Amino acid sequence: MNHSIFVAIAAAVMLAQSACAQEESEAREVVYAGITYSTTSETAEVREFLGRPSLFVDRAFVERPDVSFGNGVIEYDVAAAVPSGFVGINFRSIDESNFEQFYVRFHQSDRPDSTQYMSAINGLGAWQIHAGPNDATAVVLPTNEWVHTKIVVDGDKADIFVTDMETPLLHIADLRLVFGEGPISLYASDRPGMVSGAYFSNITVRDLEPGEGVIGTPREEPALPNGLITTWSVSEPFDEALMATAENLDHMDLGQMAWSSLEVEGNGIANLARLAGPAQGADTVIARMTLDAEEARVQMVRFGYSDRVRVFVNGELQFYGNSLWRSRDHRFLGTINWEDQIAAHLEPGENEIIFAVSESFGGWGVTAAVVPAE
Repeated sequence: MNHSIFVAIAAAVMLAQSACAQEESEAREVVYAGITYSTTSETAEVREFLGRPSLFVDRAFVERPDVSFGNGVIEYDVAAAVPSGFVGINFRSIDESNFEQFYVRFHQSDRPDSTQYMSAINGLGAWQIHAGPNDATAVVLPTNEWVHTKIVVDGDKADIFVTDMETPLLHIADLRLVFGEGPISLYASDRPGMVSGAYFSNITVRDLEPGEGVIGTPREEPALPNGLITTWSVSEPFDEALMATAENLDHMDLGQMAWSSLEVEGNGIANLARLAGPAQGADTVIARMTLDAEEARVQMVRFGYSDRVRVFVNGELQFYGNSLWRSRDHRFLGTINWEDQIAAHLEPGENEIIFAVSESFGGWGVTAAVVPAE
């Protein structure tokens, strides 16, 4: 995996780097509360914190390999000495590149992105794709206090409780990975120039008790736009450099490329990582759609993307955009919506609209909707 693709700032990045490091480093064992955990980090160790023994994790993940978790309950307390970093858990880990994930961000306490549920698919986290009210929400995260987390998983649903609330902070109506079982991993990443690390205690993993299960209900999501494209034809990945200065597609032999069909997620966004994760020299795909016109006309098309896009109408470049995390200001997240539009000049017959989407970090996605005529 190309490490230059990722920036060591968010949980998804830290995990990608840790996964690569695990292949190169020998695992070591850390015994906490009678349970043996596996890690490749030298920073993970047992420490006393806030009056109790705890498992300290810093810029690493610590796996519990004795557990094959599918359905059940995970509970733990977590604390941080300073408001820094991303702290959470991976569960239902199919392998090092595919797992469910929940994390909190102490430095964003009581802000809309202080928590996040997402799936890592083919080595790529998708928080820029899944940033709705059922994926991330605000919660107060005090430092130097134990914060209790409880995750209840049953089938394709999950409830996530933070602190001792009676109703879930987040209800996940559709876990995004295909059902599976696997180990769990605790982790903590950092922010540049900040003291980092987190403390875990009272870690339990158990089966569902009789009558126990998910109890939450989803929050209302924003309505999907009319004219949404629900199925895309997506190419095999290639190097963005092939498109860097292109004003048209004359140099691309699209007929020689391998193509796959991809349905959008429930929020209307196509997660391109479901087909392949980005790699060095293979960080761009083409997602294409067609529009039929009886006569020449102009058609407005709304769209969103991550991280960069070049839009071609009938082979000619119409739009270039960069929505990379922090590309516009220090708080710009690059989450996907339908803020951009083009006026596509259609010719009589079938018209092809191509979105060449390049990925660096945080979610490889595209969405588009044909604006209905007034």
